[in-house]
Order: sequence, then structure tokens, then C-alpha cells
Amino acid sequence: MVLEANDDDKLMPYQMITVSIDSMTERLGDETNKKRLGKNKAELYQIIDETLSPYFQKKYAGRLVLNNYWKDASESQRERFTEGLYQSLIRSYALTMLNFDVSKIKVISGNISLEDLKKLTIKSEVDYKGEVIPMNFSFAKFKQGWLFYDVRIEGVSYIKNYRNQFNAEISANGLESVILRLESLKD
Repeated sequence: MVLEANDDDKLMPYQMITVSIDSMTERLGDETNKKRLGKNKAELYQIIDETLSPYFQKKYAGRLVLNNYWKDASESQRERFTEGLYQSLIRSYALTMLNFDVSKIKVISGNISLEDLKKLTIKSEVDYKGEVIPMNFSFAKFKQGWLFYDVRIEGVSYIKNYRNQFNAEISANGLESVILRLESLKD
């Protein structure tokens, strides 16, 4: 596949997903390598981070997850929460990708003019043991260009899922407690 860049010499959303999937497919390798990576979590997380982070808008995702708590959080709390959330996402996504044949993710392209859009969804499907599962990526146009901020697998948004989880925990224990818990998670 030949990729074409826009005027800013940046990849467009469809291309970002395709490049990320191709890179992940190559780096995760075959089942033998996936088993090895399952035992070497640090390397697995690094692969997922390196294939996702160039295209992911962490701060916006953190803001959406914190929702009403964002405005009352200090800048330090926002940064720490955002990084903790991202690391949690990496761990979760990494383990999911070990169970999928990443090469079987099909990105559904469309002829969409991005000129006047500020947000869009790139749809994809993954064949998981004969069942086709929708996996959609939500993108927005930021100062640095198009980046994704949410993934929906089988219609379940990771943003909404984490928001519900963290809202209850923040209400009960406070934001700082949630941040400390996220920072303490290690595999």
C-alpha cells in the first residue's frame, strides 16, 4: 500500500490505523512470539505504546474520562491521571491484541472529505475465531493534526467505560486516590 500524506505531510486517520496495524502485525509476529511477549510484558507494552502513541491524543482522552472532575483537578493531577490512564489502556489493549490475529483487522475505508470535519470515526472489523467484531476509532482534528482518542470494541467505548469506573471511584475515594492507584499498577 502506498500512503499519501496531506498538505501538512501527516498521515490521515485511515492511514494512521492502517500503518499502526501493519506495524503491530509485524512486531507482534507469530503465535510463538506472542506467547513469548505474553511472558515479557514490558516488551509487549513497549510495542503497543510505540505503535499507538504517535496517533493517540492522551490529554483529550483523559479530559473526556475525568469529565466534570477535570476542571477541579490541578495541572499536575491532570498530567498524572492522563499518563496513568494511558498506561492502563496500553496494558489492556496489549493483552487484547495477543488474543487477536492483528493481521485480520480490516479497516473499512470510505471516500470521506475531511476538509470541513472536526471529528470522525474510522470503522474496522476483526475476525476473532470466525466471528466478525466491530472495532471503531474516534478521531478529532487537533493543533497537531488528526489523532484518535477513543476505541469502541463491539460498541463499547473505552472512554465511557473508564469514565463510569473512575467516576464511582473518585466519588468514593477522591481523585488523588485514583491517580495513586493508576501509578501503582505494574505487571
